Amino acid sequence: MVKIKSTLDIQLDLTRPVEDLTEVISAVIASQPARRKEILIGLDMAVGNALAEIQAQEEKEQKVDDDSSGKVS
Repeated sequence: MVKIKSTLDIQLDLTRPVEDLTEVISAVIASQPARRKEILIGLDMAVGNALAEIQAQEEKEQKVDDDSSGKVS
């Protein structure tokens, strides 16, 4: 049986994640020009969800800090 794969082998430098991830995204969308919009929308949703989780956690932590700061020991 024949298996044909289109793959991209990636090594990321975790000391410069934004730059390297940007390069990866550019390479992927360059290889899939017809799906560029679909790919970018999917990434936008994933990033938005991750940021929303971070914001919710920060708000939760801030509420705990605000609640505990008014207590007298």
